Amino acid sequence: MNDQKLTVDFFQNLTESDRMILEEEERLLSLIEAGLKKARLSSRLDFSAYGDRLDELREQARSARAEDLPAIFDQMNSQRALLEQAHHDDLPNSRSPYFAHMQLEEKGKIRDYLLGFQTFLDVAEAPINDWRNAPIAAVFFNFRQGEEYEQELPGRLALGVVRKRYLLTIKDGFLVYVGTPEKTYRRADGQSVWEIEGALTSASLSGGSGSAKRDFAFGTGQSGKPSPEVSALLDQNQYSVLSSHEDDPVLVLGGAGCGKTTVALHRLATLNYRDRNRFAQHKMAVIVPDEGLVRLSRKLLDSIGLHRVLVGSFDKFFMERVYQLIRKLPRKLCESPPGIVTSFKRHPALRIALREFIEAQANDLLKKIHHELPGITSDIDSLLLNKTISVVERLHKVKRQISSGIDAHGTRFKRIEGVFRDIEKRLLDLSKDRVDFFLGKQFLNRVVELSGGAFKPSVVDEVYRHTVEQVADAASKRFQGVELEQLETVDGGSLADEFVDDVAQTIDAEDFPILYELRRLKLGLKKGDEEGLHQFSHLVIDEAQDLAPIELYALGASLTKDGSVTIAGDSAQQIDPSTSFESWEAILEHIGVAKVQAQHLTTTYRSPKPVAEFAHKVLGPIAPRSMPLSNKEGAPVTVSRFPNEGHMMVTLSDTLSELMAREPLASVAVITRNFESSKRVYKLLTDVPKVRLVVDGEFDFKPGVDVVEVSQVKGLEFDYVVIPDASPSHYPVKNDARRALHVAATRAIHQLWVISVGDISELIPS
Repeated sequence: MNDQKLTVDFFQNLTESDRMILEEEERLLSLIEAGLKKARLSSRLDFSAYGDRLDELREQARSARAEDLPAIFDQMNSQRALLEQAHHDDLPNSRSPYFAHMQLEEKGKIRDYLLGFQTFLDVAEAPINDWRNAPIAAVFFNFRQGEEYEQELPGRLALGVVRKRYLLTIKDGFLVYVGTPEKTYRRADGQSVWEIEGALTSASLSGGSGSAKRDFAFGTGQSGKPSPEVSALLDQNQYSVLSSHEDDPVLVLGGAGCGKTTVALHRLATLNYRDRNRFAQHKMAVIVPDEGLVRLSRKLLDSIGLHRVLVGSFDKFFMERVYQLIRKLPRKLCESPPGIVTSFKRHPALRIALREFIEAQANDLLKKIHHELPGITSDIDSLLLNKTISVVERLHKVKRQISSGIDAHGTRFKRIEGVFRDIEKRLLDLSKDRVDFFLGKQFLNRVVELSGGAFKPSVVDEVYRHTVEQVADAASKRFQGVELEQLETVDGGSLADEFVDDVAQTIDAEDFPILYELRRLKLGLKKGDEEGLHQFSHLVIDEAQDLAPIELYALGASLTKDGSVTIAGDSAQQIDPSTSFESWEAILEHIGVAKVQAQHLTTTYRSPKPVAEFAHKVLGPIAPRSMPLSNKEGAPVTVSRFPNEGHMMVTLSDTLSELMAREPLASVAVITRNFESSKRVYKLLTDVPKVRLVVDGEFDFKPGVDVVEVSQVKGLEFDYVVIPDASPSHYPVKNDARRALHVAATRAIHQLWVISVGDISELIPS
């Protein structure tokens, strides 16, 4: 152990009991460090020795006394687990070798166990067990300190008492956090003095609706401190989800902060451990709504050793796959398509219209065949119009029937080959299909008709106009060859500049899943049929309530034939206005997996009780029947109303500057309703230290103040949250506004401040 870890100040202001706890944890860490150092001196581990040891233990078990058998069986299980993973597991990372310490008493005998990500049994006094597979790990997650446990282990039923259950954080080889049921011990990086905390205390806040004066303390002093590793925090319900069979779909539901994402990502670790071939890291993917959650998921996956799992946003996942499959598509993405067009393209009715579009093509192809190949019999009509098989398969059957019995070297055969080659080329020209469909008003009208009143007939003209603008040539091409003087306008500008827009020669993000599904329908592809495109044995789909049915179909098609899914979500956080959430049963059906009983997580570990209560009341009539349980107290939510924006911004700027001076490691989110509001607030906060405007989810997750719109923060968390625009215009009494305000509020780990200039939204609880 590094000598700097024990200094003269190490035990300053600690009781004898505190000293004993910390001394013991430091001693165990020293033993592990020495064991790892010794193991690394060898060129490789001699796994045959573990096999010999297993044989020795079997012999001992035959003649051992009854009271000695439990300990022998535990050693045998550990040896067996190590042998099974001998070709896969590396030594634990010495910078952070384990994250929990458990001490069990069984039949008067006491044993210590450490939990980490790799099994390491060289230190017999405190072996490290892989939490994903070691049977003894179930005791840690299912029982609390002081409880009697009864756990089925291989070959025996274990009965005893949990004497210690400590959460630990070891950073860069230093013990920086010890969490016990009675106290929490923390020390800053590189420091020797431990801070001791009992139950968390909350700051005393005052001020409320109607108060423009800041007479409260913003900041609880809890930010930036060492905390336990997330893997150690799985509760009994969360841990039980991980034991689901690898073939079964898993549906994890729960409110904000209940650990849905954590559980879903840890299930990947469990599957990878069980079957490293089928669930190899590169065969698994995590699909999330936006770039912010991509970055956060990547960090968590890296922390549990899953560095090669693909993590992507909904839009980029579909875009990358479609560009691999379909040529001649625009390479430029339309940055801001009209909202009504986006909603139109994501509506469930569009998929029905796509099928009708394909059948219309089949009719046109039939006419072309009769025109190009006169004299063929009409019995091919029923073949080409058979809706029970894909249109491509129908075409191949028709071709085989027409060509049957014809000389392969004759002129007639060559003519047939040429006609069908042209027909198939057109049939698979999906780039042209995109344009034809969205410029075909009969199909657009059909979507309106099937939408059940979701769209007015006028939307057809909106979609048509947007498509015309997208297929138009860019201004640089329209004015190619024209003298610049001829393009000059009366104000000294250029016609070319006037006509340049962001829409010409672009494609919408919503077009990619449509094209993917159109190709799948035409070719008759089912799950696992895609050739030449990476297929996944397991998908985690987070915030699935924000996906449109056509996007869910496309995700299901990206699975291998035996692929499985983990779906996480919360219908109360469905804030995308272009998506209409149906039900979780419908989501499973769209993906193409069997229905399964949902796993409900009911405890929020992120927000304190005052924030959880506030967010639940915001949802009003759409709130779940029961409010999520919160496991921590905290500062009350503060609501402030200011007479004008200038007064508000001065107070907000001063408050945030003071907070960053007091708590330089704090993460603060100023969450606005839209990007325009974010830009305005950011401009007025430029003097605040470490203030950043977040664009397109590009968070760096460093201490400071992030100004960001609510659509980018789903799944994320911050020490402190400020909602600066809680006005009726930004948060009217509508369900989408309720959900958006709920999402913004539940990002707060410690404290929430809600602000309005002038009138305040009726959604804010009084």
